Amino acid sequence: MFLERLLDKKSLVISYYYSVNLTLLMNFASLYYRKTGKSICIGNFGKIKWEFYPKDVDFPIKCDENSAFLVFEAENENELPEKFIFATSYKNLKVNAIKVRVEKFEYNTYKAIIEDEIIPFKIVKDEINEIKLANDYTELLNIIKELGGECEMRDLVNIASKRLNIPRDEVKEKILFLKEIDKIDIEGKKIKLIL
Repeated sequence: MFLERLLDKKSLVISYYYSVNLTLLMNFASLYYRKTGKSICIGNFGKIKWEFYPKDVDFPIKCDENSAFLVFEAENENELPEKFIFATSYKNLKVNAIKVRVEKFEYNTYKAIIEDEIIPFKIVKDEINEIKLANDYTELLNIIKELGGECEMRDLVNIASKRLNIPRDEVKEKILFLKEIDKIDIEGKKIKLIL
């Protein structure tokens, strides 16, 4: 899960989605507690609307000098003390931290953008579930690579339909999904891999 990559780094999640921010914060806190055993202190605790996170909290919430400091919905840099390790905000705050942008691209499906890497995920029962690209998607990307990293839409649809043994319309849907998660770019009838 991409949150594991952030455990030993200071990070800021930039997202307009309140429930996503809350779920990411709680999942990160739970993961951090399981890995380190440290209690969790949450800045802006009063902003949390618990009806958006009905799941039980499985980590101790306690603020002392040994606690890991997380901040929920920071509105400015003053709300982020030097020792924070994870924060959420709807603003791109000026802080020295890894920035994770979260964008929505389907119902309950989002993409986290971390240093030019795009990780699609869903929220299921207040858990973050990364979406692994199925073999069909991987094969589509491989076909584009075989064609030199760029090809005509028509060629890709025809080759993929035969190779994957699926209807052309289904291939087109899969191509659009790859565009949504920024794996490919489509300009007119040309498809290009995004490296």
